[in-house]
Amino acid sequence: RPTAEKIANRLYFLTVEGTPYDRGLQHGKSLRYVIHRGIATWKQWIAEFLEQPNPDVEIAEFVQGTDFLGAIREHTPDLYLELQGIAAGANVNLNDLYAYNMFDEFLSFTVQKYRLGFCSGFGVYGRDDMPNIIGQNNDLPRFFDGTQTLLRIKGDDDRQTYVFTFAGLLANNGLNDSSVGCTINIMPSRLSGELDGLPMPYVVRGILARPTRSEAVEFVKNVGKYAGPMDYIIGDPTGVTVAETGKDHFKLFDSYKGENYVPHTNHPLDMTADMKPGEASKSPERLAKLIELISGRTDRINVAETRKIFRTRPLLKNYETDPTFPTLESIIIELDAD
Repeated sequence: RPTAEKIANRLYFLTVEGTPYDRGLQHGKSLRYVIHRGIATWKQWIAEFLEQPNPDVEIAEFVQGTDFLGAIREHTPDLYLELQGIAAGANVNLNDLYAYNMFDEFLSFTVQKYRLGFCSGFGVYGRDDMPNIIGQNNDLPRFFDGTQTLLRIKGDDDRQTYVFTFAGLLANNGLNDSSVGCTINIMPSRLSGELDGLPMPYVVRGILARPTRSEAVEFVKNVGKYAGPMDYIIGDPTGVTVAETGKDHFKLFDSYKGENYVPHTNHPLDMTADMKPGEASKSPERLAKLIELISGRTDRINVAETRKIFRTRPLLKNYETDPTFPTLESIIIELDAD
């Protein structure tokens, strides 16, 4: 079976290939211990952070109270087979893994008034002799820490996709061999998702299955129903598009105020008063910081500058100052035609 390599003592790297079920089986077997540890820590987090004494009851209510499988089977049928393979390979309960893959949707369902989000991202494009770039800081609960994983997925058609995720999860963000990349932010303001919509990991993998940005955006549009309010920063060598999704909400942004970049945090770019996120998320402040650091200087934004931006507070959150939702990964993707 494939062996997961650990890079810099923090990131697991694994190549999987074959049928969707086989890819999942390889994923599950290679990272079995890490997946078990992640799910156990997640359940402990549910008990403590959400003050729910019986996490298994909460998980069962989430699975029974939602109907995401119809959308999954309609839009990304191979991925449910992959999920089944992960569960079998890791020897974990399928319903546990199914819910674990949908942290944002689970939290929105369990805490109906949950309005916090902490990730920050942007894309820049259209610079002479410079590749387009998308990236994000991903701020997540600490139970994911230590499970960070980079998957190289080899499809039956010889195409390859690099997916950054956490052990046991289908996707968080990534890049395919056509230089189509995607990063994400949840938008838990007054927007909501739909209980029969397509969850985020499946949308991301659907995006990464497309050979161009325009086809990826069209895929997201055609999904129609979304399990959670999310924005997807989608880029390729021709440009960058932000797709905002939610219940009765779908908007596209190819630039910000006419400039050749698009920033995003955890609220809609055209935010109205009733869409404000929870104050603790500092989403408007983080968006303002992105605009301050990028506006008027996109021709200087390379990988090194992007790294500096993501290391700037309040975009960066560490364990000391933000122990509940620290920055667990920072991803920068160059979208070069070569």
